[in-house]
Amino acid sequence: MDPLDSGALVGWKVNDLGPRMVLHLQTMHRTENSDKELRERAVLLDRNQAVLLANYLYELTGQSKPQRRTLLQSLFGK
Repeated sequence: MDPLDSGALVGWKVNDLGPRMVLHLQTMHRTENSDKELRERAVLLDRNQAVLLANYLYELTGQSKPQRRTLLQSLFGK
């Protein structure tokens, strides 16, 4: 395996372990004979690391965090 294992992110899921979580990343890779191979890697994060990662991705994409809706907004569709 190369030192930099690069592939396209195709899926993820999270297992909540209380103060920590396991982030499962699924990536698609091309093999030497041009076939595609799906790989999964599990990464253990604490909640602070998850928040830092989320904020970094929001900044990188130029998007903002979703705003919480008030009860009235939820009831009246705003």
